Amino acid sequence: MLSIDKYAYSNRWLAWRPEVKALVWLIGMVLAFQPLMWVKPILIIMVAITTIYVTRVSVRQYLRWFYPILPFLALSIIGIVFTVSADRKSLVGAIPLFGTYFGLAKAMLPLGGQVALRSLTAIACTYWFALTTPFVQIIQILKRLHLPKAMIEVTMLMYRFIFIFIAACEQIYRAQKLRFGYDSMRLMIQSSGILAKMLFEQVLVNYEIMTKALDAKLYDGEFYV
Repeated sequence: MLSIDKYAYSNRWLAWRPEVKALVWLIGMVLAFQPLMWVKPILIIMVAITTIYVTRVSVRQYLRWFYPILPFLALSIIGIVFTVSADRKSLVGAIPLFGTYFGLAKAMLPLGGQVALRSLTAIACTYWFALTTPFVQIIQILKRLHLPKAMIEVTMLMYRFIFIFIAACEQIYRAQKLRFGYDSMRLMIQSSGILAKMLFEQVLVNYEIMTKALDAKLYDGEFYV
């Protein structure tokens, strides 16, 4: 079970109705993308404090969940603020490049800050929802919204395969680590390639196992959730 899932099944607000949690999350997402920027830092602090209290998670663990997202957020901001221009005065930290200049666009810096703040607010609200709402309750919400059965089934299968994927990844990585597979840059690249290849094969194997299990249970093309 994922650590986030463990907190979702043992938090202080487990008994809350899932519709209420979904409504609170939706309000948070609307506030995250509304134009008033001063609201967002306040919302981030309030949501973070509430999440830590409700789930009893440590501050260090809570912040650690943001680490995998930061590189993607940084790449998005870099694509916004970095540019090439012939006007050196329009850039911050301009670097000459083949007759032009490369650097941070002064006009785009506020937009980059807004994107970062909006993204962090939305992520904090989403973590609150994920850490307080078990997956069973999320399925209940999807059913009460009368979404297509195919969409609910795909969501359920994706959730299931997340555990299989992460478990297989941890096992392979641990085995490679014990064999000093990441001690140098060359070994790290080679081990990463082997890891990706074996994960792809493992997903196919698990799919075949699931298919055989469903056939043995007389699967008729529909999951009853």
